[in-house]
Amino acid sequence: MKYFTSFKPSTHTWDFASRAVQAGISGFEVVFYDSYLNPEVHNEYVDLVKRIKGELGVDFVVHAPVWDLNIGSNNRKIRQVSVDEIITSLDFARELDASLVVVHPSPGILNMPVGEWSKQEYEMLTGDSRRIMAQENNIVESLQKLADYAPDVLIGVENLVFPHEAYRSPHEMKDLIVRVNRSNVGLTLDVGHAQVSGHNPASYIDVLRDELYHVHLHDNYGTIDEHLPLGEGVIDYVGIIQLLRKIDYLGVVNLEFTPVSPADYERYLLQLK
Repeated sequence: MKYFTSFKPSTHTWDFASRAVQAGISGFEVVFYDSYLNPEVHNEYVDLVKRIKGELGVDFVVHAPVWDLNIGSNNRKIRQVSVDEIITSLDFARELDASLVVVHPSPGILNMPVGEWSKQEYEMLTGDSRRIMAQENNIVESLQKLADYAPDVLIGVENLVFPHEAYRSPHEMKDLIVRVNRSNVGLTLDVGHAQVSGHNPASYIDVLRDELYHVHLHDNYGTIDEHLPLGEGVIDYVGIIQLLRKIDYLGVVNLEFTPVSPADYERYLLQLK
């Protein structure tokens, strides 16, 4: 396994990256939010990422944009814009020679209330079924378009949190990936999301071991997607790593949290050996 951590514009710096690598981090999951930033800030961020690639010699994956996008929208214009936004991340992944792009199959909505309701299942109302089936078909078709656009890049579809977000459980994610039916489309298992949505993170590994391409590892108390450092919540992260070893998982585990100091990654990596 390879251990990465996230790298975000306006948050992380050259110093953070270099110290994280010194602590044992072997790569970064680059958050690519081109259209959310003014061009100057975005260009500085891209230059910084390329400097990290050139001078630190690390590997990359890319996280495609999330907020306000919906690749399953029944509005064809919104759906097309959403697909086009993710295509920019696929293009950037090729520039970096990144191995994978993380994609959310459902829309991210700002200011969603958090809490135990995240474990609820959506109960379909009379008249909803046709629209929901159309949305699910759109998600499949959009992922197929993305996969066919960049067959040389893996696409890791991430399990999500809230009831309005299609595809959360292990079997839902399995169904989605089977329906997409592209060899470069698999699962990004977000362990924290699984815990908050009421599913045992280990069950995703059992159900999708052959489709598991990428892992997000962080901690929480089972109610809010807090992205806490390992050991500060209730998630059995050591057990997850042991399961990944058992199935001979060779991909990336992205430590999706930022410690007080990047030097602290060394301590977390020692726990995972």
